[in-house]
Amino acid sequence: MLTIEEFTYLVIVASLSNNYVLVQTLGVSDSMRLPEDREAVPTIALITTSVMTVSSGINYCFEKIILESLQLVYLRTLFFMLLITAVVSLHKFFIEKYNVCSNKIFDIFFPLLCVNSAVLGIALQNSENVMSVFQATSHGLGAGIGFSIVLISFANLQHKITGPHIPIHLQGGPIALITMGLMSVAFSGFRGIM
Repeated sequence: MLTIEEFTYLVIVASLSNNYVLVQTLGVSDSMRLPEDREAVPTIALITTSVMTVSSGINYCFEKIILESLQLVYLRTLFFMLLITAVVSLHKFFIEKYNVCSNKIFDIFFPLLCVNSAVLGIALQNSENVMSVFQATSHGLGAGIGFSIVLISFANLQHKITGPHIPIHLQGGPIALITMGLMSVAFSGFRGIM
């Protein structure tokens, strides 16, 4: 069982100083593909955080209970991807059932969430570095919060990096990658905190 201090430490480290998007460069392309409607970004961030948290716990339990007992650990990546797809599908089912957001977001966002490298990266790192399901879940929550911080920050910066004031050779992807690099430099200041 985790103490509140360990939980807080894991969440802060995973969200700020060990940010999956800016420090480990996982899920960068998913965080740059934002919808035109900026009001949908917090909903996307919340769904991504939920998927990261739930899939971290489920993948950890599946590996420890089933894969290790059957000595099939070498198939962990395949099973993790299948479980992540199942978690995303379950989220999609409940969101459609309760009509949380528009179907336009589903068409663009949910296929990206199934193949988000940050979600798979958390599961793989948890299998190597974590000792309990509580640690895995709190690590997934912290990573989801960090992903949400990057997503919302980039959405707020996106309107400043588009337009005629940007040179034509930098418009689109190049200026977005430069912006992500500068955000990464800013987040590297958190490495000295923990």
